[in-house]
Amino acid sequence: MAKKPEGLEQLLVEDLQDLFDAEKQLVRALPKMAKAASDEELGNALREHLEVTKGQVTRLEQIFESMEMRAKSRPCKGMKGIVEEGQEQLQEDHEAAIMDSALTASARKVEHYEMVGYESARSLAQQLGMREAAQLLEQTLREEMQTDKQLSQISKRLLKESGRTMSGGGAEQEEGRSSRGGNSRSSSSKANGSKASARGASKSAGAKNASGKSGGKSNGGRGGRSSASAEPLTDHEEIRQWAEERGARPSCVRGTGGGNDTGMIRLDFPGYSGEDSLEEISWDDWFEKFDENGLALLVQQTTARGQKSNFNKLVSRQTAESKGRPKARAAR
Repeated sequence: MAKKPEGLEQLLVEDLQDLFDAEKQLVRALPKMAKAASDEELGNALREHLEVTKGQVTRLEQIFESMEMRAKSRPCKGMKGIVEEGQEQLQEDHEAAIMDSALTASARKVEHYEMVGYESARSLAQQLGMREAAQLLEQTLREEMQTDKQLSQISKRLLKESGRTMSGGGAEQEEGRSSRGGNSRSSSSKANGSKASARGASKSAGAKNASGKSGGKSNGGRGGRSSASAEPLTDHEEIRQWAEERGARPSCVRGTGGGNDTGMIRLDFPGYSGEDSLEEISWDDWFEKFDENGLALLVQQTTARGQKSNFNKLVSRQTAESKGRPKARAAR
């Protein structure tokens, strides 16, 4: 009969049992989180971490075996609370961008909780001279730290994109100053406030609505949906037309693909900050990845002030369908 652990060894066993339960909770929770993510990079990161987590469960089983003990869990109340909090967020009726930010925050809470747990267990194993257990725990700790770093980068990007949307879109404002739409707006703002100038600016903005909707109502009139609202596109020609009208090029994120895999796709706009991170590809390759991943392109035709908008976001078609196309699109 194996000797019953005592003192620091007993504390290590309890930590391991706690972590074992925590990881198994995550194996059940991560698929739901990945499914709820509309951001392509976030969804991929959560799916990848699911596979990593399964490996971490196996690694904990190895540690128990090295200690001549049966792998056993004990209820991890801390992880249960974090997971339940994340599940509550999934029930909220958030917009896609808000949901993605909430999911990223929940996932980072998980990683920080696990990092503390694995660091504590590793230190105990080192103190007890359990070299193999310490090495295995160190390996998992590094994986958790890497995942947290990845999620932190995604979180910063999501918040930056949300900030551009709230301010009417960052890249499109810059384009608006050099485009014909921007000149029209500039002329209107420099005018002496005459009614004729205001009407002219309104007509100019309406004429530049690439979707062909009525300029007056779609620009915030009482009779219809604002053209500043985002709409999902899946038709290849519609997407290409929308992009080319704004000078955007089909691109992929450098370092995310390999071999025959294009990697993560994006649209690169002139004068935007993507020249170091994005690589131009063909429309055929872009649309192949677009369809393969079941994506839709969420776009904005014009800003609330009537400028041509560059706002766009790749989301899953399931997310796009749940939101539905704007009714104004079907109006005659």
